[in-house]
Amino acid sequence: MGLLDEWGNALVEEGLREAADTFFGARTALEDEIAFFESQAAKLKTQVENIRSWFAGLNCLLGNEADTRFLFDSLGVTLDDPTLYTHKVCSLQFRRPRSFTRKGLFAKTVWEIYEPLARMIESYMHGAPYSDPLHPGRVMISVNHDHLRKLCDEINTRIKSVNESNRPSESLAFAKRMDQTQVFKESVTGGGGQTWTLDRDLAFAPLVFEDLDLPDFPDLPLDAKARATLEECCAKIFSRRRDHVDSILDEVFDPEDKTICVLDRPGR
Repeated sequence: MGLLDEWGNALVEEGLREAADTFFGARTALEDEIAFFESQAAKLKTQVENIRSWFAGLNCLLGNEADTRFLFDSLGVTLDDPTLYTHKVCSLQFRRPRSFTRKGLFAKTVWEIYEPLARMIESYMHGAPYSDPLHPGRVMISVNHDHLRKLCDEINTRIKSVNESNRPSESLAFAKRMDQTQVFKESVTGGGGQTWTLDRDLAFAPLVFEDLDLPDFPDLPLDAKARATLEECCAKIFSRRRDHVDSILDEVFDPEDKTICVLDRPGR
């Protein structure tokens, strides 16, 4: 082999190496992004059942769907998932409130579930600030629904770009053109036509956010007006359903524990 042939082979190898780096590099980077997205979605998903459990706790305290709807309608909140008005499978521990009257105690107990629920939803939907353990003084935002939905859209944009501009058939065709002997054989035998299926078989499927079972939860107001509205609703429920209120308060208030209330309704 002469010097010119060696130089030509070196150019071919360099071209193939660069083509492979471009093709596999883009795909590997996208696969890493998808894997990161899926790991963040898994973290967020663990919060969903906890939120549902606290909704169920409210349902248990209020007693029935009609009064749960009454409370949320009064607060100006609509739950898109109708099961949130009826679900009663819960396991909660919350701070024990104090009051001079049973009516006041009922309202405060409902608030002790409503307030943590509102904060859980805020963290789940929009994130909560926390200190970066690796960089003191730096504040981070926890994984949240808003960020994941935006990230899903961004990854889908990159998926479309990779599928359109980094097609396997084009990379394979480039590699074949480097081997003129193979090109000649395929031109004579009519081979190589099957490569078009690579684009379809190796294309990245778009992410479907709705398939992740990460529902939207509405923000729950926590201002003084919201608390006053909640107390008014609880007073009306107390006046017309006193038997239920007495029963549920007896269930959650353990006379031996002066700090913690427990509400545990396992599924059947």
